[in-house]
Amino acid sequence: MPFPAEKIYNNGALNGNQIASFSIELADAVEKVLNNKAFPLVLGGDCSVLVGSALALARKGKFGMIHLDGHPDYYHKGNKEYAVVGGMSLATITGKGTDILTNLENRRPYVQSKHVLTLGYRESDPKQNIILEATMDGVSCWSAEGVLRDGLEKTAKKLIDLINSEDVEGYWLHLDADVLDASIMPSVDCPEPNGLQFSELEMLLKTMLETEKIIGMNVTILDPDLDPMKEVTKSFSNVLIGALKSNNDVS
Repeated sequence: MPFPAEKIYNNGALNGNQIASFSIELADAVEKVLNNKAFPLVLGGDCSVLVGSALALARKGKFGMIHLDGHPDYYHKGNKEYAVVGGMSLATITGKGTDILTNLENRRPYVQSKHVLTLGYRESDPKQNIILEATMDGVSCWSAEGVLRDGLEKTAKKLIDLINSEDVEGYWLHLDADVLDASIMPSVDCPEPNGLQFSELEMLLKTMLETEKIIGMNVTILDPDLDPMKEVTKSFSNVLIGALKSNNDVS
């Protein structure tokens, strides 16, 4: 499969070696905050920051992952020969993909698939969701279509039940801005229709944070350069502030 010569793929992962090194540095920073009993908040450019965050969790014990994203980020060598690490991130942390990323410090998997929920993804063809979900190897899959069909109240209850029932010490929360509908969140690299609204996202974030089982969080993909008036960035920031303002341990 050809790819541009100026891009460097390490065993199929774009800039994989560099991201592996950075992920260890990020894990050190996240672990330091966790050791201080504070709440790490990682603001990343893309979803590859999930690798370092998950590595920090693996150093600390057994944790789960709540993955709010417009895309499943489940590319790996079994289904795509070359990909950006952001598009591989959920597969990577659950042990699928190249060893240079999945097995840092011999800790594969950083999070077990049965302790992962991906929520809010969608495809232009809903049939693709069914195909996708069949390949996710134990990951709980709640598509945007399913969430919107069930409604917020039922989804929130399911979230609380899931978070409180799993045999883990806590959860990391991954938030990609493209989980929001493209009509209100155009400032991302791959905006998708049929996503969440700001109020729906804030309600779900508050529901999870109020359980006190969320130990840290990363936020990705919002590109202020695609928001010249900064209106989208302000609205998104207000959602985060509203959800996090009751947590005095955010670092």
